[in-house]
Amino acid sequence: MLQRIPVLIVGGGPVGLAMAILLQRFGIEFVLLERNSSTTTHPKARGTWVRTMEIFRQWGLEDAMKRHGLPDGSDCWAFSESMSGREFGRTAPEPNLGHSPTWKVIQSQDTVEVELLALAQKGKVGRILYGHEFLTLEQTDSGVFVTSRETTSGEVTTWEAQYLIGADGAGSVIRRQVGIEMRGPANMAVMANEYWQADLSHIPRIGCTGGWRMPTHGVAADPTMTVLNANGKDRWLTLLRVGTEVDERLGERSDDEVVRIARAAAGLPELDVKVINRSVWRLSRQVAAQYRKGRVILAGDAAHRFPPSGGFGMNSGIQDAHNLAWKLAFVLRGQASPRLLDTYDSERRPIAESNADFSIRNGVRFQRADEALLSGNLDRISFWIHDADNHLHSVGQSLGFCYEDGALIPDGTTRNTVSSRYYVPSDRPGARFPHFWLDQTRVNSSLDWFDKNFVLVAGAKADEWVAAAHSVAAKTGRPIEVRQLEDSHEKDGLLLGMRGAVLVRPDGHVAFRMPWTPSDPARELAESIARLLD
Repeated sequence: MLQRIPVLIVGGGPVGLAMAILLQRFGIEFVLLERNSSTTTHPKARGTWVRTMEIFRQWGLEDAMKRHGLPDGSDCWAFSESMSGREFGRTAPEPNLGHSPTWKVIQSQDTVEVELLALAQKGKVGRILYGHEFLTLEQTDSGVFVTSRETTSGEVTTWEAQYLIGADGAGSVIRRQVGIEMRGPANMAVMANEYWQADLSHIPRIGCTGGWRMPTHGVAADPTMTVLNANGKDRWLTLLRVGTEVDERLGERSDDEVVRIARAAAGLPELDVKVINRSVWRLSRQVAAQYRKGRVILAGDAAHRFPPSGGFGMNSGIQDAHNLAWKLAFVLRGQASPRLLDTYDSERRPIAESNADFSIRNGVRFQRADEALLSGNLDRISFWIHDADNHLHSVGQSLGFCYEDGALIPDGTTRNTVSSRYYVPSDRPGARFPHFWLDQTRVNSSLDWFDKNFVLVAGAKADEWVAAAHSVAAKTGRPIEVRQLEDSHEKDGLLLGMRGAVLVRPDGHVAFRMPWTPSDPARELAESIARLLD
């Protein structure tokens, strides 16, 4: 049986579900195939960073995500003998300086997936099919033919899609079938996750600690281990290295061994522990050589694999979807040339490289902190704990990235140096448009302006730009929303001036900036739109 669909998404993790929600918002029909029967039951990625929370806020999910998260200020690491034992020190929570209408949440991927799926299932566009396994693909000039199998009945379906989104994870079958190579080390270490349940709510500060680094005290081959806080009360995830290129253990740990490690981590020899589940994964630093091949487009872990130190894997993937969805919608609706899709690679791939490098640097920080911890030298330990603040103090990495080449028109200004720890707002082309509150009650943000259409943000005395936007929209049939400022907002990072304007894309990134009124603003704007979309 052949079924035709504009977009086929393979993979029902956070990235695939985010893509589904975004396509629903644009009214684009899709089918999502996920081989598993439900969302993940393992914590996996941890931490929803600021830019991702801005996207979730736009979708009405901010409060739901916060309900799953640890309390504010729990974005810190404790370095200790055990969870209940002597603490050598801890990193400081990242200060919130008001650069966003929301803030990051320390939550696990399983809870993110639950909320994304619930929202996606409310949509009236598209179908989400769990228990459907991707098999093969074949590309033509006009589409992609895909076969899938319903895992319970074995029934095979053939789909003809205009575009195929590969959001099928680190081991992406789609990536391999189209022959896209990954660049970078694939096997930096083999890690074992062990997810366990034990009530530790009586331990001081337990609920406001995101994770611990501690010695293993001989219960495992590796000298140090990590414990992550899943819910602040009774669910914990232990991470231990178990090999370099392969799992070097003779076999998976027994439940009794997991319990012994959990008790050592907690520092409570008689602790009642229940093993929930476990997984083995490879520590990698890889980015795909290309994100698109014909009508097949990669997103999330299928396109990039980072070490978890820094927490940018899931966040990068959701932002991949946010970048891609509007471009796909414009192309499918005939509002843009298919060439627009080429900018997805040129914009998102450099960001993946940056996030991968940031993650690697954090891994090195942890190595130095572990060495200090094992040395017992308190001054050495204190130095490296202080340095580890740079791990989770990452608002600059989360908000400060700027696309340099893609669906934007450079204005001649030079690239700013991005600090992972500090964010400097900017309306430079390629940057995320800055946040500022639109009301004294701090309910509505400037970021709320950007969703499905291009938006011209004009200066307080830029009436000619406002008229130009209305004229160009009427002549081209391409909607352009208009927002006019009441003051300069220079303190918020806007340099468009009183008589200038910026054109902002649906994903909230600036496409064009001219901080003055030219002789013919309508012509400037029309030419810019054509350059971006034709």
